[in-house]
Amino acid sequence: MTANKPDLPIKIAICFPSGPMVHVDFMISTAIMMQHTPDVEFILINNKSPNIAVSRNACVAMAQEAKADYLFFLDSDMDIPPDTITRLLSHDKDIIGVNYRKRTENILFSGVESVNKFEDLTDHGLLPALFIPTGCLLIRMSVFDHLFRPYFLFALRDFEDNEEKAIFGEDYVFSVKAMAAGYKLWFDMDVTQKVKHIGQLPYTLGSD
Repeated sequence: MTANKPDLPIKIAICFPSGPMVHVDFMISTAIMMQHTPDVEFILINNKSPNIAVSRNACVAMAQEAKADYLFFLDSDMDIPPDTITRLLSHDKDIIGVNYRKRTENILFSGVESVNKFEDLTDHGLLPALFIPTGCLLIRMSVFDHLFRPYFLFALRDFEDNEEKAIFGEDYVFSVKAMAAGYKLWFDMDVTQKVKHIGQLPYTLGSD
């Protein structure tokens, strides 16, 4: 009689594009989150490039080479709660992240929710996303098997009401590619309430 092999832990590649230095609060919160996340094997992947889209594509390639189950993009200016990965995994979604606040005095958000009502940002649980930022984003690695390379790039967006064009960020381009491939995007609003986007001040939902 052959003994059953123990289940292998989930392998998650934490990918943080950066310059030569990162915020200490980012490193501390990441280390605490790793300590508080059982049954997960973490791989730390860093890519330094002045072009964030190049860095993200390089991170995907390294995560694929490491045979990770998930890629967790975490920008080096984010401060996350200890239960971030546990909560995101619990929903069993292909693409799930948080709608963190931009580093501005006005309350503006990096992502766009499909409902597009401010009061929805205070809800708990899941909220469908239209455009999802990559600063704190969990992606099942199988997603990249169904997308065309490069997964992340900058693009010019046309506006219907005028002739002006605007730069479409690499995270929003990824959102469009993923939805075109049939994937749904989700915000975890409980993590959204707690995550901090580090600037001169830690911008949270409750900041004035």
